[in-house]
Amino acid sequence: MGKFFLVLPLLLLSACSLQAEFTPEREVLNDATVGIPYYNQINIFGGVVLSYDLYGKQAIAGDIHPDNLGLHLQYCDDNEFNNCIQIRGTPTKAGIAKVRVHGGLGGGMFSKSGEFDKTYTITVKDSEGSS
Repeated sequence: MGKFFLVLPLLLLSACSLQAEFTPEREVLNDATVGIPYYNQINIFGGVVLSYDLYGKQAIAGDIHPDNLGLHLQYCDDNEFNNCIQIRGTPTKAGIAKVRVHGGLGGGMFSKSGEFDKTYTITVKDSEGSS
């Protein structure tokens, strides 16, 4: 019975910290093709997404490397929660793009804030007609 009273508070405390979940869950996103517009969407669940630059200004919660493939990130809408990120653009050259989504999750009165960091891969292929 004493073990029960020890485990219960630990279980309740662990349930109070925020943890992000993502869709899509897998790390590999749909392939892109040079010259053809690309679109994909990443949804972040688990709290309000927080991301700031070095000067304290709100910034997008992610980046793409290399940044010269013609793809960019933007929020899906002007929603204050920023839980949806779009990958858009028309690829200009073939390669492997790494999309890193990272930031914080805002806590509430009964939960503490948390952090998230996930990396996705996009393969950008040459178009069929190129040599």
